[in-house]
Amino acid sequence: MITRKFLRTTCFSRPVLPRCYSSSALSGSPSIARSPAPISRFSRLTKPAFIPSHFGNTITTFSTMVPSKRDPTMHASLNEADRLEKLLDKDGFKKWGFVIYRCTYQNNIDWENFMARFVSAVPDYLEFYNGLDLLDTFTPTVLEDPSFEGATVATLREHFNQWAKSSLKEEQGVAEDYHYRACTGRYRFFIMVDQEAMDSVLSAPEDEDEAGFVRMVYAEWEPEVPDEEDIAKEPIDGCTQNDVGWMKTCWRWVQLPGFHKMQDWDDWEAYYVRPPEIGDIP
Repeated sequence: MITRKFLRTTCFSRPVLPRCYSSSALSGSPSIARSPAPISRFSRLTKPAFIPSHFGNTITTFSTMVPSKRDPTMHASLNEADRLEKLLDKDGFKKWGFVIYRCTYQNNIDWENFMARFVSAVPDYLEFYNGLDLLDTFTPTVLEDPSFEGATVATLREHFNQWAKSSLKEEQGVAEDYHYRACTGRYRFFIMVDQEAMDSVLSAPEDEDEAGFVRMVYAEWEPEVPDEEDIAKEPIDGCTQNDVGWMKTCWRWVQLPGFHKMQDWDDWEAYYVRPPEIGDIP
């Protein structure tokens, strides 16, 4: 059972600024200010290894293609920052980023180091596209409660869906039913980090972009009605169908480009891989 007494919402509104640990609206507890762990920022202007090397190298000459307002040498549809901004404009949303459930409480220092590494991938990615202005609204909210450790995906999914309803109005100023019309996936998907996932990220070499994973959960997932012709797979959380409603995915790409690529069921179906295989959202 998720206890509301200890629920904390951690807001990382901008990776380079102090992090604000504020109590959830459900708990009514006073906010607690904490200093941030150092966050690695990359000043290099070369392309991160996970960005295709041909991006931005040539000037587009096709008159029908609209150049990026951030980098005229690149088509707007290839500029990840432009694409993210366009997606947010469609919904009229300001805050973006997937919510993170902290499901391990064995070592607070390890958690701080994990978050520093996890969040630092975003400015590194945006910098190449001249999109650091979007950090102003990047909000990878962390939901913390000791009862999350060992909680089932189903329990967290139920909790997240309740959080999403109340947060739509609070964060974006829209009614909770707007969730069904929204293009962005902030209120459809969330990230789950347990001890295994955290250890995998902390132990991943800096130069291996595909090493380390987190769990991505599809909040609107429901088990399918079994078909006689379906081939049962090894049970995961008691589910023998192919899609179990969550997957392991490379940590570096999950916020970006993952946020503008994971919007709805079609995207989930396109990128989903059954655990224990680790997928990515390139």
